[in-house]
Amino acid sequence: MRNEVLMALRSFIIAAGASAAATFVGVYGVFIGASAADMGWLQSTSNALSNSGQLIWGRISDRVGRRAPFIIIASIASAILWLYMAFVNSPIVLILTYALLSLFGAMIAINWYSLIADNISSQGRGHFLSRINNIASLGTIIAVLVMIIFFSGDVSSDILIPFGAASASYVASAIIAYRFNEKKSAPKISSKIRDTFHEMRYNKVFYRYFTATNVQSLFWSMAWPMFPITVVSIMHFSLATIGLLTVVSLLSSIAGQYVLGKLVDKINRVPLIFLNRIMLCLIPIMYAFFINFREFVLLEIYSGLVGAIQSTVMVSYMMDIVPINQKAEYMSLINGINGGIYFVGALIGGYMLSFFITLYPLRLALIFSYVIVFIGRFLSSFLFLRIKEPYKRTNAGLGIYSIIFRQKDPGIPSGGVLKPK
Repeated sequence: MRNEVLMALRSFIIAAGASAAATFVGVYGVFIGASAADMGWLQSTSNALSNSGQLIWGRISDRVGRRAPFIIIASIASAILWLYMAFVNSPIVLILTYALLSLFGAMIAINWYSLIADNISSQGRGHFLSRINNIASLGTIIAVLVMIIFFSGDVSSDILIPFGAASASYVASAIIAYRFNEKKSAPKISSKIRDTFHEMRYNKVFYRYFTATNVQSLFWSMAWPMFPITVVSIMHFSLATIGLLTVVSLLSSIAGQYVLGKLVDKINRVPLIFLNRIMLCLIPIMYAFFINFREFVLLEIYSGLVGAIQSTVMVSYMMDIVPINQKAEYMSLINGINGGIYFVGALIGGYMLSFFITLYPLRLALIFSYVIVFIGRFLSSFLFLRIKEPYKRTNAGLGIYSIIFRQKDPGIPSGGVLKPK
């Protein structure tokens, strides 16, 4: 079987298994009694290790020159952890288990996309990535809809459906990776991290964007522990309802990306980027004040559209401001720093909510917390007015690393969860 077919098959299976299951991790934590502080730790460790781990594993595998063995080892470990997590009923154990999953997920992500880069020519890589991403999105949507049908309403038993599917998907991932016809690749990362960071500071176009993104990422991640607490403890949504909201968000995002993909290369992206950051500010406010299912459906439609602008325009812009001959170094360092920012932000958000809960009822404590996040996101959005369009727009050269660098979903019900690869 050709490598391209195996890659497409793996993308569909992982999306239908692990990606669909990741939707329910945050809300499951709330269902088993996780506090606001616990949710801060769950979101912070998972996202920090997911991003920062790529910095570590990428440099190791680049020196080894092989990808498939790393994917096989991490997939087997992930399969075991997902199945174990279905029987966890302690928030602390859930946090530790998901942190380990995130670390292995980082090993898979960096090697998976590097494997594609090694096997798919640059001339056809963009089209190939577009196809397998569409296949993956379709897989997640189908899987979540099927899971909704089989949910009975008992969370302790229902959670075995998505987590068991995630485990099975990683077993399949290990088998598929074993069947790859892989050739040893040349090392891609050679410079020292501190040298790359020093060079970044002299790239004014890039550094302004880099600074603005990291400042807003702090406030961006503060809301992650609050989302699942809101949908479970305030709205009392079931797993089926949360799954349905996720499907709505995915469909909205797909539709938005289809339209924007044709426009992004023909316009000045800076105003659209600024508008996108302002639009993102409203999501915490919606979570704070929306009170019924219909309003949350509108929230997810809005979130999907805003996410589509983010993933299309932001990645496009990043592709033009990262030096072509240093793409691996830049992406590794950006992911590593983002991981640290996400860690701090989610912890601050969790403990901030915990503090307000000691003073006010949960609903009011969430409103105060969301308003603070809104103010931080809104003010930091104006940093993006300082960025500029690069004089030369090529939209080429970053290749596979443009897919690795993705900001987290703006408002999915379970928070800023890991995106399994």
